[in-house]
Amino acid sequence: VFNSTELKDTHYIYSHSYNKVEFLRSGSNVGKYVGFREFGMKNAERWNNDPHVLSWRRAQKEMFCHHNSEVWYRKVLLRSVKPSVRLHSTAPPGGHHPAMLVCSVYDFYPKQI
Repeated sequence: VFNSTELKDTHYIYSHSYNKVEFLRSGSNVGKYVGFREFGMKNAERWNNDPHVLSWRRAQKEMFCHHNSEVWYRKVLLRSVKPSVRLHSTAPPGGHHPAMLVCSVYDFYPKQI
C-alpha cells in the first residue's frame, strides 16, 4: 500500500491464505507475523522467533516495494486525464426552489476533486 515514492509511507503486507481464508500475515507497520487460527498462530510464533526470517521480511519491503512504488508512481500516479463536465439545471423533487444546478464530472484520473 503506497501513495508516494517515499519508503516510509509504504505499508508492506505479506499474507498466507488457504481456501480463501487468511491464516498468517506480516505487516511492515507491525514488524512481526500475526497468526489467525491455530495453524497460523503456530507458524507466526515459529517465524517471529527466527531473526533471519524477520530481517529477510523487512528487506523485502525495501527490495520489492520501494522499486515498484517508484515505477508505479512515475508511470501511473503522476499521469492525469482531464475530466468531462456536464452542467445542467433540474427541478428538485419535493423542493421549495424552482430549479437546482447539477454539476457532474466524468472520466478523469486521479479521482481527486
